[in-house]
Amino acid sequence: MRIVGILVLLLISGAVLAAVYLPWWVTVGAIVLFLAIVFTFGGRILEAIFKIPFRAKGAVLRGAIAEVHSVAPAANAGSFLLDVTIRPVERGGGGFQLWEPGELRLVGLGAKAEDTDADGELCEIKQVEIEAEGGFAADEGMKYGGPQRLRLTLAAAPDAGELQFRYYFELFGKVSLPVIAAAPRR
Repeated sequence: MRIVGILVLLLISGAVLAAVYLPWWVTVGAIVLFLAIVFTFGGRILEAIFKIPFRAKGAVLRGAIAEVHSVAPAANAGSFLLDVTIRPVERGGGGFQLWEPGELRLVGLGAKAEDTDADGELCEIKQVEIEAEGGFAADEGMKYGGPQRLRLTLAAAPDAGELQFRYYFELFGKVSLPVIAAAPRR
């Protein structure tokens, strides 16, 4: 947000200086040029500015390791229980150090980091549980540092197959869902 404030301050300062020191026709031309740039690129600029905090939050799991312990069909059709440990890569310095398991998504292997529109189409994480004191407890929206063992209840499309984790704009790991034979029709 500090960057946006600095940009607005520079824009206002530039407009005031232009109005005071430049001929009127140069000031009008600068305003027209500015408006043309805003109308042409404004949406992309705003989108990039909006993504900045989410990129910073996601960076904690950039290059993370997903150690899959087991994937088993659950009682519900198309559901699976995934036992996995997420291991962030050790990074020194500033930035976000904590991550939130409830913000994880599972997407297709062909997913692009920037394209979050299709999230949830192949697989939806219905429940997140965190390993605590020798068992698993329901996720309460807490943030954690370092590796965490999770048990995820998944609702997957029949063609989900192989997936990867998404944490904001970061993609990592690989999860292979077993093929479940369809129930015979009567």
